Amino acid sequence: MGFYVLSYLCFTVFILATGYLVYRQLTLPIHVRWEIYPVQHETAARVAYGGSYLEELNWWEKKYESSLFNELMYMAPEILFLRGLWKENRSLWRFSFPFHFGLYLMIATFGLLLLHAFLTLWGIPAFAAGSAIRTLLDGLIVFTGWIGMILGNVGSLGVLYKRLTDPELRDYSSFADYFNVLFIFLFFLSAFVACLPGDPFLEGAKAYTFGLLTGGHSLIPYVPGQSLPGGVAIVSASLLVAYIPLTHMSHMYMKYFLYHNVKWDDAPNRRGGSIEAAILKNLALMPTWNAKHIEADGRKSWLDIASSAPKEMK
Repeated sequence: MGFYVLSYLCFTVFILATGYLVYRQLTLPIHVRWEIYPVQHETAARVAYGGSYLEELNWWEKKYESSLFNELMYMAPEILFLRGLWKENRSLWRFSFPFHFGLYLMIATFGLLLLHAFLTLWGIPAFAAGSAIRTLLDGLIVFTGWIGMILGNVGSLGVLYKRLTDPELRDYSSFADYFNVLFIFLFFLSAFVACLPGDPFLEGAKAYTFGLLTGGHSLIPYVPGQSLPGGVAIVSASLLVAYIPLTHMSHMYMKYFLYHNVKWDDAPNRRGGSIEAAILKNLALMPTWNAKHIEADGRKSWLDIASSAPKEMK
């Protein structure tokens, strides 16, 4: 049960840490508007040339409308396929894409494993052994799992090589950057070695996932960590689940807030509305910046500073 207890604890850490990150994003002071167009929640016609609802006559008299679907349609290729990196740094993309996409495929594989375990546990007749649905799901698990492991191993080694050999990357790569890559590589490598010789159809992964839902019970003779690579894969995967939301690697899913709440937030600031209230709250803050020309001594509010004449610097 030790492996299962570790996994339960790590899942709990992930849920609590991610919940805190989301809460923090939702309760942070209002950000400074970027006002960078095109804004993806506009209509497709306006996005095409970087237009905005602000160009309409008397726009403030009309209902503000936005499309979360249009935002997600733009975000998906950026998050899944690193479209921005493809455009700006093609040589780094060749290593970073398999690294990230391998992780995404392993997450998808775990989702499929959970679905497999749920359907097995519920005993759905259409999911009986030999059924078309079970065969399809088994095939998807093998496909996403193996492609994810292969891409992850190649990408991990590639990213590590790039950080060690590229002077521009090496100069600002910290210990944590190398540790994160090696940690993820440990998971990919151990999973690959555990499956390659004796478990090509990922039956061990299915059994362990089923055990997660049943408190350690399995439908087949199975003991978690029967091999050293298998045990390392379970431990590293569990620890990785808990570790990611505690580091900057949480950007893989927290990036949504950067796009939706910061980069594309152009909601109108109406008198008496929530945005006006948030701005007034910010203006009441008393900054303590060291820059002398700001005169932020901790006694003046932002409203006092912003409404006073700038100090002449000699």
